[in-house]
Amino acid sequence: MDRFEEFLHELQQLERTAMPSQASAILDVFLRHTPFGVGAVYVRDGDGMRLAAKSQQCVAPEILDGTGSQLLVEPRPHVILPLKSQQEDFGLLAFAPGDRDASEEEVALARAAATIVSTMLTNQRLLQDAREGDFQLKYRLWELESLYDIGLSIAGTLNIEELADEILFRMISLTNARRAALYLREGDKFVLYRSFGEVRDEFLDEEITSRLMAESVPLSFEEGTDCIFPGCSAFVAVPIRGNSAVVGVLAAADRETREGAVGAFMPHELRLLGSYASQAAIAIENARLHREALDKQALERDLELAATIQKNILPKKVPDVEGIELATLSRPARQVGGDYHVFFERDGILTLLIADVAGKSVPAALLVSALHAAVQLLVAEGRELGSIATDLNRHIHSWSAENKFITMIVASIDREAGTIQYVNAGHNPAYIVSPEGLDMIKSNGLPIGILAQTRYTTLRRPFPPGATLVLYSDGITEAENAAGDEFGNEALEALLRAHPGATAEELRDRIAAAVDAFVADAPQKDDETLVIAKRA
Repeated sequence: MDRFEEFLHELQQLERTAMPSQASAILDVFLRHTPFGVGAVYVRDGDGMRLAAKSQQCVAPEILDGTGSQLLVEPRPHVILPLKSQQEDFGLLAFAPGDRDASEEEVALARAAATIVSTMLTNQRLLQDAREGDFQLKYRLWELESLYDIGLSIAGTLNIEELADEILFRMISLTNARRAALYLREGDKFVLYRSFGEVRDEFLDEEITSRLMAESVPLSFEEGTDCIFPGCSAFVAVPIRGNSAVVGVLAAADRETREGAVGAFMPHELRLLGSYASQAAIAIENARLHREALDKQALERDLELAATIQKNILPKKVPDVEGIELATLSRPARQVGGDYHVFFERDGILTLLIADVAGKSVPAALLVSALHAAVQLLVAEGRELGSIATDLNRHIHSWSAENKFITMIVASIDREAGTIQYVNAGHNPAYIVSPEGLDMIKSNGLPIGILAQTRYTTLRRPFPPGATLVLYSDGITEAENAAGDEFGNEALEALLRAHPGATAEELRDRIAAAVDAFVADAPQKDDETLVIAKRA
């Protein structure tokens, strides 16, 4: 950056020199500060380009034709840099390599310098025209053209890092400043984002910060101010106001006068910077919105992937089990949910499992995936349910974060023995519905993943023909209406008592309809899952 500062300083010194003698000086500065060995400068003359200056070893034609299709410069140019304003191309710089090829960084530096030269020459041409007529009118036209040119340039940049560099270089071109900085707002402070030249990381005191946010006008400071640019004699701070608030500050120091001295910023420059900051604000907000859109797209892709994984984990269909009717309901509250259910059939015994992972979205889906993998392995070994729950608890505790756990109920229906074996690890109570009444299966252990040393015991209940097992997640009983009231276990129990002879599918549909009627138009807050098994 120090190298570019020296490069820029020498270019700014050339403003007092008139074209075409200035062309030779510009060429000399470029050749001294870049690895290019030879070069030439052309300026527009009618429909073509006229040679204004060239290095000693360069062979170049005096006139380039108006088509611009051929540039016969020997040695053959390595880099061609246009000199142009918004209205016209008024010249070009052509360079060939010297002892070595220029690096990408050096070519980028030369392009940035050419942009500054273009602005400098445009300024000279417009100022010269202004002296010939109404100075104020011509100068305002120059301001508008410069702002329009700059606005087009920065508005087309959506990368926030590239945009910050472009904003600073353009500001330097507008004001002939030697140092500049861009601060972006974080809370009630402005934090340095990009800078050119020596500058403090932190912005000025709270009083000046408050003035900028309240008044939203450029503030200039003379010598003696506790400057953000160490050792400067004068600087300006320009607020960047977005749609509803100040989002940053542009600052510049060491404005170079035509005599080569450093002076204060003039009133017309403050006005120009105020307009420039408005354009910068639009560009910055566009870049931020673009980045947010990209981040949102990435998040949506992640969610789609997680939803696909979870969809593949859950049963594709209800299994066909002799002597048992099965019905399920699975309604995630978000694209990715934390509820899980699965079926296993082994040696004439049907095992049902329903679980609810603490949390929502992708973290919950990841824990569901870990649960699914572990359950598949443990059940395949043919263990009893208490042993499965104990080992599953140990695995989830070691794998998941401290604040993550799983409530779960697993039940095995033995038709030959007419019983249900189960473990309820901190889950909602399950129900066995029969003509004789309602039997509640309450929790008999901590949720999975709370304590590594927890051991679970298998319990047993009768399950005669005609009985129905109802498993559900808390999204059913804790479903809320617009007033914040919950559906509740009492309503569920009343519905189960009223329909002891219903089929599994009929009972599922009645529960779903009752919950939907209770919630009405209120949004779904939690995943809703039902697993119902009725013995024939």
